[in-house]
Amino acid sequence: MNIELKKKKERRNYVIRQMLLVLLMAFSYVFISSVNAAGALPVLLIPCAVCYAGREAPFDSVLYGCVCGLLLDSASGTLTGFNAIILMWTSLMISLLFHYILRRHILNFLWLDFAVIFIQSMLHYLFFYFLWEYDLSGMVFRQIFIPEMIWTNIFGIVLYLLTGVISKGFGTVTEHYIEEKSEDIVRE
Repeated sequence: MNIELKKKKERRNYVIRQMLLVLLMAFSYVFISSVNAAGALPVLLIPCAVCYAGREAPFDSVLYGCVCGLLLDSASGTLTGFNAIILMWTSLMISLLFHYILRRHILNFLWLDFAVIFIQSMLHYLFFYFLWEYDLSGMVFRQIFIPEMIWTNIFGIVLYLLTGVISKGFGTVTEHYIEEKSEDIVRE
C-alpha cells in the first residue's frame, strides 16, 4: 500500500473516530440533562470519559475527560470545574495505566470505571451533602448515590462495547500481504 495513501486513510479514520466519540459524549450529555425520572439515573459522561481514556492517547484523554467533566458540571448544577478536575486527572491516570500496564479488557474497564464513579460520587456527596449536615443526607446517599453508581457502571458496559466497535472500525490501517509461492528458489 502506498505510504501516502495509508497516512491519508489513517487521518480520515482518526477524524471520523473522534467525531463519533464526540457525538457519543453529546448524546450522554443530552441524556443526563433532559431525562427527568423519579429514581437515580446513570451518569453516562463518566464511563464515556473512561472508555475514551482506555482507548486513546493520554493528552487526548485529558482533554476529553475535562470536556466531559465540564458537561457533567453543567448538567448536574455543581460548581464549574468540580467534575472537570476529577475526570481530567482520572482520565490521565487511566490512559497511562492502559498505555503502559493494563490490557484493554472489559474487567479492567469495569473496576476502573467503578473506581472513578466511586471517587466522583463520594466527593460529590462529601462536598454537597455531608459537610452541610443536611438532615436526610444518609437517605440521599442510600437512595440516590448507590443506585446511581450501580446503574452508571452497568451502562458503562454498553458504552465500552460501543467505543470498541468505533475504535475497531476506524482504527489504524493495517496492511495485508499475500505471499506468493515462487519456483525460482534454489536450494543447495
